[in-house]
Amino acid sequence: MKRKRATLIIQTIFVLIIIGGAYSFAMFQGGMPSWTIFYFILPFSLYALSIVLYPLKSFTVTRTIQQPLLGIGESTKVTIRVKRTNRFPLLYLTVKEQECGGFASVIQGGTSQLFIVGFRKEVVLQYELKGKQRGEHHFPPVQIGITDFFGWIKKQGTIDVEGESVLLIFPETKSVHYVPIGSYHDRGTTRSPFSLIKETTVATSVRDYQPGDRMSWIHWKSFARTQNLMTKEFENKRGEHVTLLLDARTSLAFEEQIQFTASILKEAATRKADLTFLTTDAENSAIGTISGEGQLRKALTQLARLQPIEETMAKPPNYTVALQGAGAIVIISGNPDPVFLRPVLSASRAQPVFCFIVRNGAVPMPDFVEQNVKAARALGVTVQMLTDEQFECSFQEVAKT
Repeated sequence: MKRKRATLIIQTIFVLIIIGGAYSFAMFQGGMPSWTIFYFILPFSLYALSIVLYPLKSFTVTRTIQQPLLGIGESTKVTIRVKRTNRFPLLYLTVKEQECGGFASVIQGGTSQLFIVGFRKEVVLQYELKGKQRGEHHFPPVQIGITDFFGWIKKQGTIDVEGESVLLIFPETKSVHYVPIGSYHDRGTTRSPFSLIKETTVATSVRDYQPGDRMSWIHWKSFARTQNLMTKEFENKRGEHVTLLLDARTSLAFEEQIQFTASILKEAATRKADLTFLTTDAENSAIGTISGEGQLRKALTQLARLQPIEETMAKPPNYTVALQGAGAIVIISGNPDPVFLRPVLSASRAQPVFCFIVRNGAVPMPDFVEQNVKAARALGVTVQMLTDEQFECSFQEVAKT
């Protein structure tokens, strides 16, 4: 700020020297040519001095993001409107969106533009972004600048933007063949690798209709009698509830863990699977039954904002409460150490626990992770190690074991 002010003072002194020099030349030299030069320079010099006095506070900037929620590889248009409160004739106005920090790339238009304003009170800058990196990204203030005819005076400043300044980029997803694993019969404790769909031939009761229920499950006789939509409840041949637990602690493959989790959630929502999503970050609440676009978007938003938590700063949730009524528990982790697994196993109430160890294929697995994998298996956890190339068949592989 001080540097800009010092530069502006130097530029003002330069313009004053030009005016003084031209006037002195005309006074001492005399004659029509000398005075012609002075009167030619004077309007441009006075206009340059008026730029010094022009208040940048008269500008207001508004940003509009056409689609503030993006997936990686998707694009959106950004519109920046710069308005001012007067019609003072401005020759040049530069509007520059500062760097996006690498989270997106510009695929159309430009983030800076030079406008010849004149008497206009509003100019519009448009460009198109493509998401590159997941996360909640904040746009910096917009930089504007005004200048005179010859560039003698350049006045610049940053303006806080009204409107949207946050772009949320969802994690990338891959194809995953989701198969509910570790299910149980409703009667007895026989373990089954695959879970069947509800038995829809024998209705045991009715309940209030919920969005996402099939039309064929509606109990039309109750609707005719009460004028309230009711849904049939069927006997389950096998339970299929799954709790998906993401280990949010720092690991070498944290981004791959996020990608795998997002892929599972997207596929589970498509299949309307009975799945609850939970992270080891106590600040993030559990999201139950990812069966619609709203809950899926809420879960993906949570994943987009999630940052790795240092081991010493981790505050896990109360697993006894979080896993209450849980079916099979599927853990996605980069390091299943016993300190992390024991509270989960204690709260699981003998339900099956599966753990996917996501690895970065380009980085060898550390020795301490291999030791923790052996310890997890000794605790009765079914462990499956995989890279991003093995996401698609991951659940099928575990179901076979």
